[in-house]
Amino acid sequence: MRRSRLLVSGSLIALLSWPVATAAVPDSAWLMYKNPEEAGFSTSAIERIKDYYGRSGLASLFVVYRGRVVMALGDYQRRFQCHSIRKSLMNAVLGIAADEGKIDLNKTLKDLGIDDVGGLTEEEKQATVRHLLQGRSGVYHPAVYETKSMARARPERGSHRPGSFWYYNNWDFNVLSTILNQETGDDFLRLFKTRIAEPLGMEDYREFDGNYFLDPDISRHRGYGFKLSARDLARFGQLYLQKGSWNGARILSREWIEESTRSYSDTHTARGGYGYLWWVPELRHSLQAFAACGVGTQVLLVIPALEMVIVQRVDTYAGKNHPFDPSLYEMIVEARNAGGRQSPACLPLPVHQENENWTVNNGKDLIGVYRAADGTYQIQTYGDGLLLTYPQGMRALLRPWEKDGTFLVEDVFEVVRLEQPRPGEIGKLSVLGRTK
Repeated sequence: MRRSRLLVSGSLIALLSWPVATAAVPDSAWLMYKNPEEAGFSTSAIERIKDYYGRSGLASLFVVYRGRVVMALGDYQRRFQCHSIRKSLMNAVLGIAADEGKIDLNKTLKDLGIDDVGGLTEEEKQATVRHLLQGRSGVYHPAVYETKSMARARPERGSHRPGSFWYYNNWDFNVLSTILNQETGDDFLRLFKTRIAEPLGMEDYREFDGNYFLDPDISRHRGYGFKLSARDLARFGQLYLQKGSWNGARILSREWIEESTRSYSDTHTARGGYGYLWWVPELRHSLQAFAACGVGTQVLLVIPALEMVIVQRVDTYAGKNHPFDPSLYEMIVEARNAGGRQSPACLPLPVHQENENWTVNNGKDLIGVYRAADGTYQIQTYGDGLLLTYPQGMRALLRPWEKDGTFLVEDVFEVVRLEQPRPGEIGKLSVLGRTK
């Protein structure tokens, strides 16, 4: 793929020389500029961005400047799959462990006792934790939660020594979860909830919105996934913009964030360089940025010099896709001009109140295993409701729908019919369609 740059017009050169103010930490709920012009954004430019959004097919576009929301378009409360944004989420939890001295980036796989199905070679075992973070391990073992295109592009085993070659390697990223759990004695998903999601005040994330992917025939090392909303992802980006500080507390060290968001590899892709589980796009006029990206394309883009966080979400539940488009980010950057008031007025970000009645009468009767065309599902109780687990591990609540035996799957917005299992048997799950 041709290498691409996020273009910044000459009118912004003066902006880049401004002293950067301390960004406001988001409140327990996001605040939104009452009038973006008071924050120095052009109304006409914002209208052009909204026009782009309307034609793009994006599910959400969320833009934060100095800790306050400039634009919140689409389903910014809906929990979409993060896909490979998960890797930057891992960076945060592993960074906490490294800051606390629980993980040594210079330890090798051999030091840590890491192996895999069929065995690793002695040369492969010389890869360090740092190599895994950089995607430079040289271990090209099959991985869980790996796309067909990644498997096809995977180099031959033994073709590159550790540290010598960059490859976007899900094996590297999965093994980091194993190492984190082994070295801390704790679980990655639990650590993300208690050390990141809760301190940042994520408003939509629940404990079951993280999940693992298992296939011991392929690899001993689990993949991991997340569902997160745009407004919660923006909080995560804001943490990195603020160099790891949140409401006066130190969550991540400044040194870890600076080390993580520095490029160590030229990836020869539109996303630029690669740091520690973060992409590092190449921007004109020395405008530094870093990004988390996933299938779709999901994007979390942080531009420190402009105190800006941009989140782009795509509905991959419906199979939709949108490129990593520098022209969109360019429009957002150029919408900011040298005007604005020192203390622009703000209002609470509108919250879309949904019917949260997830109670399912006689829900215990539906507990069990269900077979569907794409695999085996499981249903268990969660409070007074029902929690559906997909074949690949993702979980979602079920809401009673229009007819007996039919349910709406939250976030995915599929309607399913359940034919409940008899004791000792497997039930049947049928997908009837989507509501949006």
